Amino acid sequence: MQKHIDYKVKGGKLLRIRVRLDKGTIKGIKITGDFFIYPEEGIFEIEKALKGINIKDIKDMLDKTIRSKKIRIIGFGSKDVVDALNLLKK
Repeated sequence: MQKHIDYKVKGGKLLRIRVRLDKGTIKGIKITGDFFIYPEEGIFEIEKALKGINIKDIKDMLDKTIRSKKIRIIGFGSKDVVDALNLLKK
């Protein structure tokens, strides 16, 4: 099942996520929106790291990837991605 989420981050930034799920596991994910990320390839590293992860376990993987790849993000945090994806449960 493919879903599209537009999520307003506190402070007014937009986080747009397209995610393909199968029984709660992320099969594909694309994150775009109103934010800056350095290095720019960092967003692809994050998306790659989340593939195959159960939606309930994404915060730990996000934090680990951001830390290990030394990714800097301005405009959203790992909790914002979790909050946006939790909207799928409602």
